[in-house]
Amino acid sequence: MEHDLEALRRARAEDWRKAVAPYVRDMARSGFPSFVVLAVLVALSSYTAFLEEVPPDFPTAAVGTALMALLLVRSPLRTYLRPADAVFLMPREHEMRRYMKAAWRNGYVAGSALLLAAWLLFAPLYGKSGAPTGAAALIPVLLALKALEDAGAWQERRMARGYARLLCRLLRAALTVAAVYALLVQPLLAALGFAAAAAALQAAVCRLPVRHRFPWQRLFDEEAETRRRYERFFRSFTDIPAEGAAPARRPYLAWIAGYIGHGRDHTYLLLYTLTLVRTDLGGMLIRLTAVGGLAGAVVGKAGVLAGWAGAMIAWLFALAAGVQAGTVRDAHRHTVWRHLYPLPEAGRRRAALRVATVAHFACAAPLGLAAGLPAAFAGHWVPAAAALAGCLTLVPAMALRLRRSLARETTGD
Repeated sequence: MEHDLEALRRARAEDWRKAVAPYVRDMARSGFPSFVVLAVLVALSSYTAFLEEVPPDFPTAAVGTALMALLLVRSPLRTYLRPADAVFLMPREHEMRRYMKAAWRNGYVAGSALLLAAWLLFAPLYGKSGAPTGAAALIPVLLALKALEDAGAWQERRMARGYARLLCRLLRAALTVAAVYALLVQPLLAALGFAAAAAALQAAVCRLPVRHRFPWQRLFDEEAETRRRYERFFRSFTDIPAEGAAPARRPYLAWIAGYIGHGRDHTYLLLYTLTLVRTDLGGMLIRLTAVGGLAGAVVGKAGVLAGWAGAMIAWLFALAAGVQAGTVRDAHRHTVWRHLYPLPEAGRRRAALRVATVAHFACAAPLGLAAGLPAAFAGHWVPAAAALAGCLTLVPAMALRLRRSLARETTGD
């Protein structure tokens, strides 16, 4: 009985790999891997140059804490469960531990590998900070913390109430930040004692809320979100079937649609605006802008490569935002109602281009300012101006690229 559940998960994983294999090939042919390799080489070169002249006031412990805590707290879990399993697998809920073993193992191995890679990159900088503990001595501690984080994330998934799950996650994140900071700046024994106390506190708090025996709905939602993320990524390179996404309210952005007229000429403009604001695409653009702006500001303030490193970070994130904003054109592209209502097809393409361009500008301008202003305050005026100018130049360039893509679609139709 136990083997068929394990075999079921293996079969689903294999089916998933076969399903995405064509999209992986399309992505590989697009030149994106070459771009990633180039970006990594540039980043490594910049990091190597930075290591040779680390500013004496550089916040090494804060940067390391943020990096390690982020990778520790994040505990994704790939289960391949679908809503229909609530009917077919729920009667075997008491056996689902067999199904989940591989998911837990794979999640821990992948998370630990990423954590170790980040630590190996950070270790040279950490070694220059005069830390009380060697970088090698902290590796087993970080791996043990990762196991505890994954266990804590599983208990959070089991919680019946959303607010309890959120509070426990915030507490876990805060305790993780404190524990990692202690490991980086305090002697090892004292830091281990603090980390053990934090883990005990987290475990005690997580036992208080009401918990499900097995979090079916939570795992269904996470699997659906994972599939949507892959869908958004691969859609940048090829057409793929949509899984469908739950709309997000985002009242802080939804008001924009109120300024668009409700006439026939504005139908597609209103539709694409709401699509951008209330779908995962809008959330992705917000996260890209926030992460890129923070990274550009930190690096720009540190004066890495005389301010040019912050500018390059801003350009990379602005380029990624432009690519993602352009995918709004794929929304409603194959819906049936387009052939039922008398709306001009040219209006759809114009609206998609307009919404994508405005969204790209709304991301590019803050990215350029976030990287440019700290560099300007540090006296690096040329890279500061280049950061903003480069980000703004990408907006018409990506708009022209999208216009040509839409024109090719028209010719193909």
